[in-house]
Amino acid sequence: MSARPTPDAYRLTNMVWWRKLIATAAILSGGILFLTGWGVAKVLVGWLFQHDTAPYDWAVKLADVAWGHPMVFCALLLSHITGLAIVLAVSQFLFRKTTMRPRVRKAITLSAVALSGLDVAVWLLVPFNSLARQALAPLSIVEAALFAFMLFVPLKQMWLFHRWRGSNSKLRVLVVGGGFGGLHAALALDKSLGHHRGLELVVIDKNNYFLFPPLLPSVSVGAIETRQVTYPFRRIFETTNIRFRNAIVESIDPVSKSITAKFEADEIAADACVPTQLGYDYLILAPGSTTNTFRTPGVDKHAFFMRELGDAVAVRNQVIDCFERAAASRSTSLQKELLRFVIIGGGPTGVEVATEIHDLIENVLLGRYPEIVPSLIEVWLVQSGKQLLPGWHTKVVEIASRQLSRLKIKVFLDNKAIEVGPRHVTLKTGERVATRTCVWCAGVRSSELLAHSGVALDESGRVRIRPDLRAESFDDVFVLGDAAFLVDDKTARPLPPLGQVAFQQGPHAARNLVRLLHRKTTKPFRYFNYGSLVSVGEHFAAVHLLGVRLSGFVAWLVWRTLYLAKLVGFSNKLRVMLDWSLDLLIERSISQIQTRSRATAQPSIAAGPRAGTASMLQAVPDPVVPIAKIWE
Repeated sequence: MSARPTPDAYRLTNMVWWRKLIATAAILSGGILFLTGWGVAKVLVGWLFQHDTAPYDWAVKLADVAWGHPMVFCALLLSHITGLAIVLAVSQFLFRKTTMRPRVRKAITLSAVALSGLDVAVWLLVPFNSLARQALAPLSIVEAALFAFMLFVPLKQMWLFHRWRGSNSKLRVLVVGGGFGGLHAALALDKSLGHHRGLELVVIDKNNYFLFPPLLPSVSVGAIETRQVTYPFRRIFETTNIRFRNAIVESIDPVSKSITAKFEADEIAADACVPTQLGYDYLILAPGSTTNTFRTPGVDKHAFFMRELGDAVAVRNQVIDCFERAAASRSTSLQKELLRFVIIGGGPTGVEVATEIHDLIENVLLGRYPEIVPSLIEVWLVQSGKQLLPGWHTKVVEIASRQLSRLKIKVFLDNKAIEVGPRHVTLKTGERVATRTCVWCAGVRSSELLAHSGVALDESGRVRIRPDLRAESFDDVFVLGDAAFLVDDKTARPLPPLGQVAFQQGPHAARNLVRLLHRKTTKPFRYFNYGSLVSVGEHFAAVHLLGVRLSGFVAWLVWRTLYLAKLVGFSNKLRVMLDWSLDLLIERSISQIQTRSRATAQPSIAAGPRAGTASMLQAVPDPVVPIAKIWE
């Protein structure tokens, strides 16, 4: 799959034993020399002044040595610099071979160099400056702690590990899908198996980034920037021996143990990038799911979804475009049509989308569009069942329902959409609702890949798996997340298609695969339900975690903290924290993000809302007020 071999990310772990002994001896020698230099200096100063000294007193006496015995002070300084240089060189040489991220290693390395330079400068200033004498002891403690860390990490990676030793034949593990299940399975496998010349661990996904879906509703209203909920796979895997391929898996043949993948290519190189067959020894199948339209007419063409990053951008542009057009219209009926936002599906995604749109309108858009009468704006939430948040604790449902009522979001239970048009949604009751914006959050269905996977499916289209997460008919195929059908022993019900299920299944599948490689018996998967949480408007959430129920501002803080903890990438966590903080002080931008030029894009109603930023609106002409009239 590649013209050159994958570089070994576990160089210290895979180092031959005699090199490890030499490296360990160098680490211990450098550390002993560094500590000995301090010990000799302290003993010598104490001997010169015939008494023990406290850390600060010792620095004062060291200054006295510099004035009374300059040759002794120079010898102590030279010994200290020599020990410092040796331990710095040894720590740098080995620390750069660790599996820590390059930027983290660079930051720690620069800190060590800076502290070393500062340490030498303080020694030189001790005879002349009282501040230097006070800083010598704490600076030495911080410096020693940093060097200890830089020397301990290589030692740990060299000696403290347990991994597969390999076999005579090559082994390839393919992970199809980079969602919660696939990503954490791959990372757990890499951590357990390490690098081996006979091992090839490959992750294949249609996107080149990991997407964090729970925060898509926040992206759809501009509370979080788009890049904050994605993280490139190649960056995630930069300190691992996992290889990533950006491709679409078209079919799987579990009998011949191969998959057919179509790699992305432009039109010119299309002939050179035909679908490729890749063999595997073990397959981890985690393709996720897709939106379930329940074959409702018009949904694919006219509704907005909330599954991919582009969907969130499209919804945001749609809401802003509706306000722009409503502000330019003099027809009250048209304004009502433009300003009515219908969300289909009362699950957590639907509730969060409805409340996020409401908050965007109340806190940002109304203040920027004085031409619009607030009473014309409506946010509808349509749920087919008799309660919101089906399957959730009744107390949490009651709290969420009361908050939606306070926000004046219209909730329609035991109802559903039977048709979606370019300018309307028809409900089961026969009501034809005039609207330009229908966001479909009514559920998910299995990935289309499963129909071409060659494994047995249940009635819902998911793969029937055994308790150890392997497909019923194949011992070398693990199935995770939304693609797997497994009955929970505790509840006697199938595990729901939730992120926390996939998050727990990924590492468990990796552990079972490692057990198979060691010829051990696999263990059954046990799902632990941590609970549920949903945001219901600004500064309000409903949470049921580990048996504890919370609501209001405290629950909202818990909701944000947990999502932040699960977000991939330290830089993303930092940026999301910054976005959330700035959102309290600075107004969100209402600039529309055009995915393509209006001059080159000619969207139509048939193309659907995802074909262009505002295709549904551009396709249907509206009576608008001339610009001169607005100015008057």
